[in-house]
Amino acid sequence: MTQLALPLVSAFLAFVVGLLFGLRVDWVTGGTALAAVPLLLSPWLHRRWIGQQIRADSVRLLLLAAMALAGAGHGAGALDRAEGDCRAHFADGTELTVRGALGANWNPPADRKARRPLLPLAAVSVEWEGKPIPGCGGGVRVRLPRESEAALAGAELVVRGRWTTLPRPVLGSGWPRDPGFTGYVSVDSMAVAAPPSYGAHPLLATRGRTERQLHRLMGRHGPLADALLLGRRETLDRELSDRFAKTGLVHLLAISGTHVALMGAVFVLIGRMLRLSRTRVAGLTIVLITLYLAVIGAPPSAVRSGIMLTLTLLAVVLQRPSASLPIVAAAALAILALQPMAVLDIGFQLSFAGVLGIILVSGAMMRRVPPAMVRNPAARWLTESLVVSVAAFVTTAPIVAHHFGQVAPVSILANLPAIPLTSLALIGIGAAAATEPVLPPLAHLLADGAGLARDLLNGVVDVAIQVPGGHAAVARPQWWAWAAAALVFLLALDAAGRMRDRVRWAVAGMSAAGAFLLLPMAGAAAGGGLEIDFIDVGQGDAIALRTPAGRWVLIDAGERADGWDAGERRVLPFLRARGARRIEALVLTHPHADHIGGAGAVMQGMPVGRVIDPGMPMGSPVYLRTLRVAEERGIDWNAARQDRRLQVDGVELLFMWPTVDALDAPDDPNDISAVVRVRYGAFSALFTGDASLLVEERLIARYGDSLRADVLKAGHHGSRTASSGPFLDTVDPELVVVSAGARNDYGHPHAEVLARLEVRGIDVARTDRDGTVRIAVEPGGTEWRRVEP
Repeated sequence: MTQLALPLVSAFLAFVVGLLFGLRVDWVTGGTALAAVPLLLSPWLHRRWIGQQIRADSVRLLLLAAMALAGAGHGAGALDRAEGDCRAHFADGTELTVRGALGANWNPPADRKARRPLLPLAAVSVEWEGKPIPGCGGGVRVRLPRESEAALAGAELVVRGRWTTLPRPVLGSGWPRDPGFTGYVSVDSMAVAAPPSYGAHPLLATRGRTERQLHRLMGRHGPLADALLLGRRETLDRELSDRFAKTGLVHLLAISGTHVALMGAVFVLIGRMLRLSRTRVAGLTIVLITLYLAVIGAPPSAVRSGIMLTLTLLAVVLQRPSASLPIVAAAALAILALQPMAVLDIGFQLSFAGVLGIILVSGAMMRRVPPAMVRNPAARWLTESLVVSVAAFVTTAPIVAHHFGQVAPVSILANLPAIPLTSLALIGIGAAAATEPVLPPLAHLLADGAGLARDLLNGVVDVAIQVPGGHAAVARPQWWAWAAAALVFLLALDAAGRMRDRVRWAVAGMSAAGAFLLLPMAGAAAGGGLEIDFIDVGQGDAIALRTPAGRWVLIDAGERADGWDAGERRVLPFLRARGARRIEALVLTHPHADHIGGAGAVMQGMPVGRVIDPGMPMGSPVYLRTLRVAEERGIDWNAARQDRRLQVDGVELLFMWPTVDALDAPDDPNDISAVVRVRYGAFSALFTGDASLLVEERLIARYGDSLRADVLKAGHHGSRTASSGPFLDTVDPELVVVSAGARNDYGHPHAEVLARLEVRGIDVARTDRDGTVRIAVEPGGTEWRRVEP
C-alpha cells in the first residue's frame, strides 16, 4: 500500500477527485484549472522572494491541490462540451443529412427479420433543413436500410434520415451522458460518395479490409473474430454476448488489456527470434502496438495496456527501475487528459479496477499462500492463476453489480481455461490474417485452429452457465457497503498473515461465503415513504411501488416482442438497482403483450409472492405463457375483482374493476383491464391500465367522488379511447402520467387527450419524453412531489 503515497499516484488520485467534482457540479468552470498555476509556482516564488524553501510536505500538498484544481477545470470543460454537443439537442424525428466515413463494414442481412446493427460514422458535416450545423460533427451512429448496398469501413457516405432518440437509462443519473449514445440516425437513403481510400482514411480503410478478410477466413466465427481482433461487436450475436455476461466472461469479447499485452508479447518474441537488439525490439513493438490501437479505434482499456506496455519497455531499454502502480497512474492520467469523460465509461472502470486488483491484492494473497501450493511449476501456475482471478473479481465485482445488477463468482474458475483459449484463438486469428497473402493454405489451417479454440471456449461458457449459484442477480449496493467490505477484506488479508495455514484458509472460505450471502442485502435502503415509479419500458406499462417498509409491488411488466423483453431489459435492472430483492405482488391489468409480455422474465429473475390479474375465459399465447411460468415457479394466483383490497405496509390497493359480469365474453380485453386505486394516508393514485371509455363511465356511476386522486395514469397510453372529459373531472388529478413509447405506431398520446388535459390545467408527465417518472410521497402521505429518478 506504500505505492499509493508515490508522487505520481497521489497526484493522479487528486486529479481524478477534481475531475469527478467538475463533471458533477454545474457551478465549476473550465477556468478553475488556471488556479493550479499559482499553486505550482508558489514554491519557486517563495524561495525567490522570501529566500526560504517550503517544506517538502507543504510542496506535496500544493501539488495535490493544483492537480485537483486542474482536474476540476478539465471536468467542467468536458461537462460544458457534452451539454453543448449538437447530438444532445436533436429532437426525436429531426430530419438530418450526414456526410462522413463509415467506421465498420456494412453487409445487408439476408434475413429480413435479422437485426440491423448500429454502425459508427465519423461525421464531417451535419445538415438540417439543407443548412450545415456549425461545429456539429464527430461520431454519429447510423442504422442503414436493408436494401442499401454493402460498404467497407473507410467509405465516405452521405446519408439522409431521422434522428432517433434512445431511451434514457432506466435510472436517472447526475453524471453527464456521452452525447454519442443519446441517439442515432435511422437512415432512409444512402449514397457512397467515395470508396475506401488509404489516402483519405487509411486507418478506417485498413480496418475495413481486415474485417472483410476475417469474415472470409473464419466463416461462422467471423463476428467473434471481429470482436477479438478489431473490437467490433456490431454483428456479434446478442444471445452469445448475454451468455458470456452471465458467466462473467464478457470481458473476453472486447479488446482489453489482456489482448494488447498478448500481442505485445508476440511482437517481442518475434523480434527476439529475428535476433534484433533490445532497443529495436522495444521500438518496433511500441510502433506496432500504436498502429494497432489506432486501427481499432483506441478503446480506453486497450490504450491503458498500450501505455503500460510502452512505459515498461522504455524502462527496460533505459535500464531504469519501475513500479507498477505509477505506470498504471500514468496511463490513466494520459487517457483522462485526452478523454475526461472516459472516467464514466464502464470499460475504463473495469479495466483499471481489474489491473489494480491484480497489482494490490494478488501480491498480498500470494505472500500468504502455503509453500506446499507453489512447490512445482504446474502447482505454482494454477495457484497464481487462481489468485489473479480472485483478485480481479474482488475489485471488479462492485462495478459490475452497480452497472449490471449481477455478479458471477463462477468466473473465478471459468477464467482459468477461458483466458488461455481466448489467447489461442486471438493468436490463431492474427496469424491467419498475416499469412493469408503469402500462404493461403496455412492461413486456413490456422483459422480452423482458432475456430476450434473458439468452440472450446463456447463449451466452457456452456458448463459455467449451468453451475448452481455461478451467477446471481443482486441489488445495486450503496457506496458505504462496498467501502466497509473493502476495509474488512484488507484487515482480514493483513490478519491472515499471522494465522496458521489451516485457520487462514478456513477464515478465507467463511469470509468469501459470508460476502456472497450478504451481498444481495447491501441494496438501497427504503426512504420511509411511498415511492411510485412509472418505468420507461417503451410502448407499454410497468409501474413499481415501494412501500414505506421497502417492499415492492409491480403493476404490469412491459412488452415482449421481436427479441425485446422489457421485463428483462428494463424492469428487472430497475428493481435491482433500487434494492429490490422480492416482489410482494405482481398485478397484471389485462392480457395484452405490452402489459404482461415482460412478466415471465420478471418472475424468473426475482421471487414473486403472488400474481393478481382479472383472468380470461380464453387466454392469449402470451397470457398462457405467463401463467405457465407462474405455475412453474409455484407463485400463488389471485383474481382481480371489484372491491377486493390488498394491504402492504400501510399502502392500500383497491381493485375497482373488473366485475364478475364484465368477464362474461368481453369484446375487447381492454374492457376487463384491472383498475387499481393506491392510497397511502391522504395521498391516492389511480391506475387504469387500458380501461376504455365504457369502463370509465361505469366507474363514475359506481364510485363517484371516491375516484378522486392526486395522480392518474392515463388510460391506454393516452389514447382517445380513454381519459374522457367527465372522467378527468371526476378524478380531478394534479398530475397525469402517460406511459408510451417514443415514435410509437399508434400516435400515443393522442392530441385530443392532451388538449383535454391542457384545458383543465393538469400537469402531464410522459415516459416517451421524460423517461422514468418518479413520485415520492412523504411518510404518512401528507405531501407528495415529482422527483428526478
